[in-house]
Amino acid sequence: MSRKSLAISTKITIGSIVIIIIMTAIASVTTSIFFSKNSLENFYETAETELSEFSDSITMFFNSKEIELNVFAESDEVKAADDTIHSFVNEVGDIQILGYAKSPTEAEIRKLCKIFAAHDSDIAEIYLGTQWGGYATNFDSSMSGGYDPRKRGWYATASSGNGKVMITDAFASTVGATVVGITRSAYDKNGAFIGNASIEVSLDTLTSILESIDLGEGSFLMMVQKDGTILADTSPAKNNFKNVTEIDIPALDALVSSANSSGDIFIGGEEYLTKFVTNSKTGYLIVAFTPKSTVFAAFYRTLSITIICCAIISLVIALITAFVARGVMRPLRVIRANILENTNDIAQGKANLSKRIKVKSHDEIGDVAEGFNAFSETLQNIIESMQQSKKSLTSAGELLKSGTTETAAAIVEISGHIEGLKGNLSTQTDSVDHTTGRINEIIGNIQSLEGLVKEQSRVVQEASSAVEQMIGNIKEVDHSVDKMASSFGVLAQDAEKGAETQTQLQKQITEIETQSKLLNDANVVIANIASQTNLLAMNAAIEAAHAGEAGKGFAVVADEIRKLSETSTTQSKRIREQLRRIQETINTVVTSTQQGVQSYTNLANEIRGTDMLVQQIKAAMTEQQVGSAQITDALRNMNDSTAEVQQASKKMTEESHIIMDEVGSLQTETEAMRRSMEEMSHGAGKIGEMGASLTEISSVMEQSIIEIGKQVDQFEA
Repeated sequence: MSRKSLAISTKITIGSIVIIIIMTAIASVTTSIFFSKNSLENFYETAETELSEFSDSITMFFNSKEIELNVFAESDEVKAADDTIHSFVNEVGDIQILGYAKSPTEAEIRKLCKIFAAHDSDIAEIYLGTQWGGYATNFDSSMSGGYDPRKRGWYATASSGNGKVMITDAFASTVGATVVGITRSAYDKNGAFIGNASIEVSLDTLTSILESIDLGEGSFLMMVQKDGTILADTSPAKNNFKNVTEIDIPALDALVSSANSSGDIFIGGEEYLTKFVTNSKTGYLIVAFTPKSTVFAAFYRTLSITIICCAIISLVIALITAFVARGVMRPLRVIRANILENTNDIAQGKANLSKRIKVKSHDEIGDVAEGFNAFSETLQNIIESMQQSKKSLTSAGELLKSGTTETAAAIVEISGHIEGLKGNLSTQTDSVDHTTGRINEIIGNIQSLEGLVKEQSRVVQEASSAVEQMIGNIKEVDHSVDKMASSFGVLAQDAEKGAETQTQLQKQITEIETQSKLLNDANVVIANIASQTNLLAMNAAIEAAHAGEAGKGFAVVADEIRKLSETSTTQSKRIREQLRRIQETINTVVTSTQQGVQSYTNLANEIRGTDMLVQQIKAAMTEQQVGSAQITDALRNMNDSTAEVQQASKKMTEESHIIMDEVGSLQTETEAMRRSMEEMSHGAGKIGEMGASLTEISSVMEQSIIEIGKQVDQFEA
């Protein structure tokens, strides 16, 4: 009887663990999808913000340098430039700038150049190249003989601008710094062309800002010129002034030339996520490279913590489940032991039905134990009854055996009386046959009439039921129409209120739009003031330079004014951008509000039209209900008349059937009596034979009772 299998508590524990593992897997997958997407979005958003701010710094940097160049080119010293400025075109060797005599015009220009260079540490060199080949600079070192500024690239770039400030491509200076030329044409006081002024500014400031941007461990940034030249590289490779096609990043050329500003790239076998923005002022590309492992580091940590927490929770729940399951299943093991014991006893032929299971649980397991005890008690009662029946059957078998002997004697006497009754039954049979024929004809006519009446009654009842059902449906439709009419009224009012609310909202938004335009105008005024202040600060710095030692204090004030002007310009741009976004949002809301007002108006009109149709349907339903009621009354009257006819026909049929049944019964009884006489005569002989068979059956039954007794006696009731 022993059969190895897992315990229920073990199955429950395993099931709980499986469920928890599935839930853990689902939680991990969900967490992975959410956090990986969130990590990617956060990287691109952060990178774009950092790069955009750096791009704004580039724009501000070059704007400030343009202002300085314009102040230099428009100064009285530059406008007074002439052919007295020293030229190196026809000279050879290295010429010391401090070694030759300078005209007053050149001396004033050099003095001004030194002021600008001292004032701005980003200026690597500031100079003027004249149309006569002269060259005046802030440098005091030497120049190479044969130097002609008119043949230099910066000179051609400035000339192509026709007075506008132009920016040259960046290049490496002789001291190793990355510089770029900001150049423009200069004119005398009469507007005649005298040459081109230029400032070579170092990009070290921008490079230091670029190096300060931190996008995570292993990240680096590049600033790339339009022609693919790398101007700044914060990676350990320091690929400055190399072309993107020359470094060990094969896909970089395709990345910077693509329209998609984000993507991924492999560098040294490791995958990097990239993001770049383009500076509108210079066309420089600022590219950020961050290892994918760094971007998803927080995601990996979160996923690991989630899996560990889920594993711990799974273990705790599994232990609790196992402990609870063992406690719950303890009463069930008691029941199992009792059942197996009783089963083994029955198999060995010594079952004791008086045993009961003792379990104190007041739950489903306790109910099972009580049910088993009740079953055992019922089975005990059945066995006791069978034992009593065994005794009764034994006595009955003995009585049956003695009775069969007496029956055989009585059968001989019955056979004599049967022969006398056969003659009287023949005459009675002929009379009954004649009467039966006449009654059958009457019953046939009555049945035809009854069939017609039933058909009429059925048709009337079906029509009446259909009409009553139609009336019920009309009432339901009428009730629904009433509700629809009420609802349409409320909807129409709500739609009108909604339209009024949308109109009021539109007025308020229009007022906000007017206020935002006023703010924008004020911001333009602030920007203009900042620009004028900056120009004023530059002029003040120049005048302070002219004043010499007496103007140093004034130069400090002018410098602070310039910084304040730059800060105001930056804030003004941000305010202008925010106002532009607010203006766009307001325009969108105004458009949506206008559409909402029109939609509410159309909705109210549609609801009113629908409400009129509902009222027409209600009136038609009322008329239909009245006509249906009249039809129902007529059908009920017809049904009543049909019922009376049907009742009468049914009564006639019943009476005819009664007569027919009586005649049929008489005929049947007569025939049965005749056959019975024949069978009784034949059966008398059979009964004699049956008596002998009963004696044999009695012996068999006695033997069967003995065998049943043996099986029942195994149980102790």
